[in-house]
Amino acid sequence: MDIASLKQANSINLKAAADGWTALAKECWQAVNDIHDNGVNPVKQNWQDRVGRLAGPKLAQQADILEAGADIMRGVAMVLDGLTAEVIRAKTTLVNAFAMASSHGFTIDEAAGQVRSDAVSSAPDAADAVREINALLQEALREATQADQKAAAELRKLAGATCETSPNKALDSLQGEASQTELDMYNGGIPSGDDPKLVADWWNGLDIDQQQQLELSSPVALANLNGIPDDVKQNLRGGPGAKYDRVKVVQWALDHWNDDSSDMDSDNCTNFASEALHQGGVQYKGWNTLDDSGWFRGGTDDSGFGLDAILPQHTHAWGGAQNMHDFMMAHGGQEIPPDAVKPGDLVYYEEDSDQDTQDHKGAIHHTAVVTAVTPDGDIRYTQHSGDMKNGSINGRIDAFQEGRGHQKLHFVRVNPDWY
Repeated sequence: MDIASLKQANSINLKAAADGWTALAKECWQAVNDIHDNGVNPVKQNWQDRVGRLAGPKLAQQADILEAGADIMRGVAMVLDGLTAEVIRAKTTLVNAFAMASSHGFTIDEAAGQVRSDAVSSAPDAADAVREINALLQEALREATQADQKAAAELRKLAGATCETSPNKALDSLQGEASQTELDMYNGGIPSGDDPKLVADWWNGLDIDQQQQLELSSPVALANLNGIPDDVKQNLRGGPGAKYDRVKVVQWALDHWNDDSSDMDSDNCTNFASEALHQGGVQYKGWNTLDDSGWFRGGTDDSGFGLDAILPQHTHAWGGAQNMHDFMMAHGGQEIPPDAVKPGDLVYYEEDSDQDTQDHKGAIHHTAVVTAVTPDGDIRYTQHSGDMKNGSINGRIDAFQEGRGHQKLHFVRVNPDWY
C-alpha cells in the first residue's frame, strides 16, 4: 500500500458493495422463511403419502442451501463494512499528515511516503515536526494495509465456500470468522502505543463520529493505550463515579468465553454474564445463596460443616436469565434502545412465540454480554454455554428465530443501587 493507492481507495463503492451483500442476505432469508411457511410445513401437515414424504425433505434441503448462502453473504458484508471504515479512518490520518506538513511549509514525497528532506527548514522544531508527520504517514499506510490484507484473506476464504450447504457451518464457522475479522480490522487499525505522541495525533485527527465508533468497537484496546486522553479512558470504563468497570466486564468475557473456569451448572449463560459483571466490580447483594432478594455466588466452604453440599451454588438471580433480568431491572438497571447499546451492557432473549417447546411465550431464557458495537450499529455479544465470542446479533438472529421462534431482545444497562 502506498499513498497513491490509499488516495484512490473508494470507500463509497466499498460501502455500496457491503450494503448490496446485506440486501442479498436478507432476500435469501426471506426465501428460506417462505419455503418453510408455504412449502415444508404445509407439505408435512397435509401431504402424508410417499410423494409428500419425499417432497418435504427436498424442500427443506433447498431452504438449508439458501440459509447457508445467506449467512455467508452476511459474512462478506461484515468484511466489507470493516474495510470501509478502516479505509475512511486511514484516509483521515493521511489528510491530517498532509495538513500538518502544509502548516510547517513542508512537502510530501508521495512515492517515498515521507516529508521531502530538501524541503525541511532549519527551524529548531523542524526535526521533531518531520518525525511526527512521517509517523502519521506511515500509520495511515499501516492502517490501510492491515485492513486490506485481512479483508482479502477473509474474502478469499468466503469465496471458496460458496458450495457450502450446511447452515451450521456457514453460520458458526464462516460467518463467525468473518465477524471476528471485522473486529480484528478495527483493533488492528489502532496504533500500538509505543509512541504516545503518535497515538495522540492520530486520535485528535479523527472526527467525533470516528472516535465514538472506535470506543464502541474496541473499548479494551483504547482503555489500555498510551496517548488516549484520560477522560476518554474513564468514560470507557463507565465515567466518573462508576460503580464498576465496563472495560473489565468486556475483557473478562472475551478471555473466558470458551473455558469452564466459572461453570456451575450445565447451562451457564446467565452465570457467565453474572461472573463477568462481578469481575468488573459489581458487588454481591446478600451474603448467602439462599437469599431470595440477593445476587450472590457461593464460594468454597472452609467451615468444616460441609455446607457446600447443602446450600445451592448461587441465588436465583445469579444463574437464571429471567430472575437476573428482573433483579437488575428492580435494582437500578434500565432497558435501553439498540442504538444506545455499549460494550458492557447485557442482552436478554425473550420468547415471543408459541413455537419453542422449551420456554413459554414471554419467558426470558438467555443472557449474553455485549462486547462490541460495529460502526454500522451491529451489536456483538459474547456468551458461554453455546460458547461464542463477538457473535453478530444482525447476522445470527434469523437462524436463532428459525429454531426457537420470534424473539424480543432486551438490552439492559446494569446500575447497582445496593451499594
